[in-house]
Amino acid sequence: MWGIVWFLLILVTLSVVQIKSLIRKGRKKEVVVYSVLMGLAGVIGCILMAKMKIPSPTIPLQILFEPIGKMIFNKME
Repeated sequence: MWGIVWFLLILVTLSVVQIKSLIRKGRKKEVVVYSVLMGLAGVIGCILMAKMKIPSPTIPLQILFEPIGKMIFNKME
């Protein structure tokens, strides 16, 4: 439990420093992208530290791209 708290404290501290720097430089788009990516990293990090199982992203990608691949291979034959 305390490991997750320390992880989040360090993540937030580093993010605040980085975001302040980006705001001073006028990079608002980068602030949004950085915030989203660090938010995802924080969530995934906490889930991993709590030893929860993360589902594999390959199943949804396979469902998405398999019909496209079959369509391409059928047109090539």
